[in-house]
Amino acid sequence: MNFKKLAVGAAGAALLLSAVAPVFADFDGTIIKNKAYVKNFTLTKADSGDNSITAVDDVKGGKIKTGDAVAFAAVTNVVNSNDVDTCGCDGFTLVKNKAKVKNKTLTFADSGDNTIAAGDDVRGGRIRTGDAIADSAVTNVVNTTVVGGGE
Repeated sequence: MNFKKLAVGAAGAALLLSAVAPVFADFDGTIIKNKAYVKNFTLTKADSGDNSITAVDDVKGGKIKTGDAVAFAAVTNVVNSNDVDTCGCDGFTLVKNKAKVKNKTLTFADSGDNTIAAGDDVRGGRIRTGDAIADSAVTNVVNTTVVGGGE
């Protein structure tokens, strides 16, 4: 009984392959499969702070002057981009894109945490800081497909 099932199954498979084989022999198309995993972690820090003047007794005329603290982070990902020229063929184009993109961006600028401290008196102490500027730009272009262009 098992032999009969095996024989029938083999005959069915042979029939199927004989019918499908001519299709693959004349294949005129494009198949594109893309898969991507992108993980970005960006930490940008500018710090002109954390300056101090400390005295056990008096501080006379102590001065802290800092410049600007500027931090900038830019992340650009272009993932699974396809440009398919169909060239006027009668075939087909199958595009399968799969992507996972994770972005984590931390951007800090700090010109603070400056101190003038004395055990007794602070006379004429001065703290002057610059600007604290933090900027981040994240751009993701994911799974873009352009099909065409044939004449």
